[in-house]
Amino acid sequence: MNGSKRASLALEIVLILAALLFLLPVLYLVVMTFKEPRLFYKPLALPDRFYVDYYKLALGKSFFRSMFNSLLVTVGGLALTILVASMAGFVLSRRKEKLFLFFFYLFMSGMVIPTVGSLIPLFKLASFLHLINTRTLLILLYTAGFIPFASFLYSAFTKSIPRELEEAGSIDGCGPLRMFWVIIFPLLLPATGTFILTNVYGIWNDFLTPLIFLNSPDKMTLMPTIVQFMFNKQSTNYGPVFAISVLAMLPLLLLFVLTQKRMLRGLVMGSVKG
Repeated sequence: MNGSKRASLALEIVLILAALLFLLPVLYLVVMTFKEPRLFYKPLALPDRFYVDYYKLALGKSFFRSMFNSLLVTVGGLALTILVASMAGFVLSRRKEKLFLFFFYLFMSGMVIPTVGSLIPLFKLASFLHLINTRTLLILLYTAGFIPFASFLYSAFTKSIPRELEEAGSIDGCGPLRMFWVIIFPLLLPATGTFILTNVYGIWNDFLTPLIFLNSPDKMTLMPTIVQFMFNKQSTNYGPVFAISVLAMLPLLLLFVLTQKRMLRGLVMGSVKG
C-alpha cells in the first residue's frame, strides 16, 4: 500500500469516527426514550426492556395538531418560495438591463440582513395587517426569508440552460409563462431539490418565529410545543420530552434517507454551473 492510499484510508477512518461522534447525541436521545424511570438518570445504564410509556404520553392530541401545523407551514413556505424565486431567478439571469441587475443585487442584499434584527418591524407590520397568530403569516415570513437565496440558486442554474430551447418554444407558440413552466422549470428540478433539502430543516426546526408570532396552542408548530409540553408538566420527567423530540425528528430523517442521492447530485451540479 503506497503513501497516498494510506493517507486516504486514514482520512476515511477519521471521517467515520467524526460521524460516529456526531451520532452519539442522537443515539443517546433514542436510548433514553426506552428507559424506565428508575434507569433514566443513569446515563450509562442500558434499558433491559423496551419501555414505551413515554411515547404513549407524547402521542397526544397536541402532538398531531402541532405536526400538522409544522407540515402545513413547511410545505406552504417552500412551495410559495419556489413559485416566486424560480421565476425571479429565471428573469434575473436572462435580462441584462441595469434595472434587472439592480433588482438582482437588491435580492442578494436580503441574504445579509439578520432575522433577529428585523423582528420588531415585522411584528409591527403583522399587527397592522392583522396577521398575528395566523399560519399564513409564518408562510409569508419564511417565503420572504428564503427568496434571496432561492433566487440566487435558480439564477445560477438557469445560466446553464441553452437559450435555443426558449427560441424553439417561442417558435412553437409558447407564451412566456407556458414556456417557463413547460420547458424551463422541469430543467430546474435539481435546483428545486437542492433548495428544498437544504432549507426544509430551517422551517421544520424553527423555534423563535412561531413562538413570537403565534399565541394559540391550536396553531403552534412542533418545536415550541415540545418546550411547552415540558413546562406544562411541571416535573423533572424528561422521558416524554425526549420521546416527542424523537418523533419530531423522524419525518426529516426519513426525507433525508430517501433523497440524499438526489440532494448530493443537485449540490454537485450547482457547483459547476453559472
